[in-house]
Amino acid sequence: MTNSYIGSLGSSPRFAVVALLTALVLTAESATAGAWSVTKTLQGKFAVSSPPESPVVAVNGNGHAVVVWDSTGSIRYAEHLKGGAWTSSSAVVPGATGGPATVAIGNNEVTAVAWTTVATRYVPSKLVVTVRAPAGTFSAPTAVAAGTGVWYLKLGVACDGTVTLVWNNATGVYASTLPGDPAAGDPVACIGLPGAGPWSVPTLISNAGANANLPDLVVNDAGAALAVWQQGAPGNPTAIAAAYRPAGGGWEAPQVVSTGAGLSTWNPKPGIDAAGDAVVGYLDGNTMRVAVKPATGSWGLPEAISGRQNVYYPALAMNSAGDVVAAWQALDAGNSGSIWERTLTAGGAWGTTIRLSSVSDASVWPTAAFSSDGSVAVVSWVDDTAQKARASVRTLAGTWTRYTLGTGWWGLTVPVGAGGGTITAAWAVPNLANPNAATIVGKSYE
Repeated sequence: MTNSYIGSLGSSPRFAVVALLTALVLTAESATAGAWSVTKTLQGKFAVSSPPESPVVAVNGNGHAVVVWDSTGSIRYAEHLKGGAWTSSSAVVPGATGGPATVAIGNNEVTAVAWTTVATRYVPSKLVVTVRAPAGTFSAPTAVAAGTGVWYLKLGVACDGTVTLVWNNATGVYASTLPGDPAAGDPVACIGLPGAGPWSVPTLISNAGANANLPDLVVNDAGAALAVWQQGAPGNPTAIAAAYRPAGGGWEAPQVVSTGAGLSTWNPKPGIDAAGDAVVGYLDGNTMRVAVKPATGSWGLPEAISGRQNVYYPALAMNSAGDVVAAWQALDAGNSGSIWERTLTAGGAWGTTIRLSSVSDASVWPTAAFSSDGSVAVVSWVDDTAQKARASVRTLAGTWTRYTLGTGWWGLTVPVGAGGGTITAAWAVPNLANPNAATIVGKSYE
C-alpha cells in the first residue's frame, strides 16, 4: 500500500496494539485466537503458462470472500462465507473469456468482477464488468472501454452501491464508475444497491504523457477513493502519483506523492480509512517509504520505514480506524529473501521492525491485508527454497504467528484478504511433473 500523521488522523479511533510494539515474532506454528481451515481445491489441474497468474482475493467486513482467477481464458470464481464452506467454482458468466481479471465485494454484499475480453478477427478486445446484487446473479458483462493494451484492473464498492473501476493503458490511468441506485437500500446502513447504469465515460486521472502505469485502488464505505500509480520513463519509473476522490465528489487533480531523487520509484500500495484519511507505501530505490494524506488535507512528506535494509517489494494495508500494517521483502546477507513488518497506530508512531519469515526461508513478494475492524492482520509470501506458501497472522493479542499454508509456486504471490475477523488466502500450486499445469487452492482463517 510511512508517515507523519497529521490532521484528522490524530482523532481516528484505535484498537489496543501496544503489545505489538515490543512483541517478538513467533516462528513456531502455535495456536492463536483462530485457526486455518483444510485447504480447498478450487480448480484442479489445468493448463497454464509458466508461471500462471495468481488468483485475486476480496473479503468484505462480513467475512464474505470471493476469489477470481483466469482459467486459461475462462474467468472463474469461488466463495467462502464466514463460518461456512467453500462453494464449488463456477464461471463468472458462462461462456465469457478473457483476462486478466479482478474482483471487489462491498460491505453491502455487492460484488463486481472486471476483465478484458479476447479479441477476435472482427471484434476487438473490450474492458467489461459484471455486477451482482446481494443474493443475486452476475449481470451480463457491460463494456466500459476498449480492452486493447489494458492492464492492472482494480475495483472498489461503496455502501451506496457505487462501483469504481481503475485501469491503465498506453496513455495513462483511467477511472469509470457505475453509480448506486439512490432509491434502493440505505447507504448509512451499508445496504445500497448498484444502479442500472450506464457506466461513466472513462476519465484520465493521471497527467497526460506521464507514462503512468501499475495503478492500484482503495474505496471506503462512504465512497472516498484513492488511486495510486508509478510514472516516468518506461522500465524505470521516477515518481509515485495519486488521485483522491472525496466521498460524494469527483476525482481531484493527480499529485506526486514521492520526493527525493526519484530513481527507480516503484510499486505503490494504497490504503484508506473510514474517515477518508489516505496512505501510500512504495519503494524509493531499495527503501520502503510511506506518505499520508488526511481526508481534508494535503500529502505529507514520505517517511522511510525500512531502515538500512535493501528492500525489493512492498506491501501495505489499512483498517477503518486508520491503523497501518506495512511489510516488505528484504535481502539478507546471502541474498536470501526475508519478510519484515512495521505497524502504525492511528495518531501514534511506527512500532518496531519485526521479522515475519524464518531465517531458513527464501521469501518473495509479500501481500498484506487488514480486517476493517482491526481484529486481524496478515502478511503472506512464498518460500522459494521449500516451495511453500506461508503467512503470518496477528490478532488483537498483538503477536505475529507464522504458518505454513501448503505448497506454493516459486516466485509467485499468495494473495490474501481479511474482514470480519477472518482471513482468506488463495494461490496457485504447481504440478511438479508439468510446469505448464496448475491447481488453484483456497484456505480460510477464523
